[in-house]
Amino acid sequence: MNNLFKRSIQLLLIASSMSSFAQNTKRVLFLGNSYTSANNLPQLISDMASSTGRTLIFDSNTPGGYYLAQHLTNVVSLEKIANGNWDNVILQDQSLALAYPSTYNNFLPYAIELDSIIKGYNSCSQTMFYATWGRKNGDTYLCTPPECPVDTWINRTYYEMDSTIGAHYKFFADSIKSSMTPVGATWRHIRQNYPSIELFDSDGSHPSLAGSYAAACAFYTTLFRSDPTLIAFNSGLSATDATNIKNTVKQLVFDDLLLWNVGVYDYLLESNCLNVSTGHETPNDKYWSVFPNPVNDVLCVQFSANDLKDKLSIYNITGKLIQEIEVAQSTDIYFNEFSSGVYFIKSMNNPQTFIVIKNE
Repeated sequence: MNNLFKRSIQLLLIASSMSSFAQNTKRVLFLGNSYTSANNLPQLISDMASSTGRTLIFDSNTPGGYYLAQHLTNVVSLEKIANGNWDNVILQDQSLALAYPSTYNNFLPYAIELDSIIKGYNSCSQTMFYATWGRKNGDTYLCTPPECPVDTWINRTYYEMDSTIGAHYKFFADSIKSSMTPVGATWRHIRQNYPSIELFDSDGSHPSLAGSYAAACAFYTTLFRSDPTLIAFNSGLSATDATNIKNTVKQLVFDDLLLWNVGVYDYLLESNCLNVSTGHETPNDKYWSVFPNPVNDVLCVQFSANDLKDKLSIYNITGKLIQEIEVAQSTDIYFNEFSSGVYFIKSMNNPQTFIVIKNE
């Protein structure tokens, strides 16, 4: 039993999602440019969060056309990083900065330096990249040596641009051990499967309202690690379009959070940033407790309040929602049908999240 517990805790170093499961309120700073400010993306995410009973507290600095390197010397950006006590800081580079095979690596040092500044002022903060998209009709760029033998103009399609941008943001996220929100990948799926949804503004570069809505759904999912199909806010889109966008985000983002490094690097946070318990304690004067842990068949959940009404959510080690339960003062959860391993139990009304081990 002890060995199982130790192995299970070690798994958290790879796929721990507990710190964000424990947060219904997130403090987020957005550093980018017009792709972030278009249609007030942070407010769209906040409205989505509100529709599910969550809260997004946000701030931003998004001068038009800005590169990450410019945020390093921007007094407003640096002051906001220093003053915010952020859970996440979102970094979005200029729309073409990561689009070219020969130049993207030149921008990595700026991301590394920004990440260092963020963590220096916010010990519990995690950097997240806003992975954007290719231009609607592709683009032309000058390929120079050593990538090309001589200066050559290269025409690339939307799909070629999009693949390059997505791969480079993933390289950045892996390099500095951060997460990313795959907006470009989300757009690509929507464009291929729901062509009637126009994601681009008339310039073929910036997002339409539907494009920003898709981006907001993806950010809601990665920031709160929650199912986007539960979002009740449609931002004026038709019910059909909003549903198709939310279903796409669930499939590409929520069902595969680890692919986008969401939760993978939680173990790098300081211990005081994690609000979890192994639940070994017996009932006491705290809000709630769980026992026995590890569990074989039945887990008892005991609350201190007499008139309590709450909802518990049970997640597996990858962050997938397994079950939701309406509860009263005392509730039994039947684990006998669950596979052995690690589970997280989250309360709707209390920030503490329990790690529960199901025995083999």
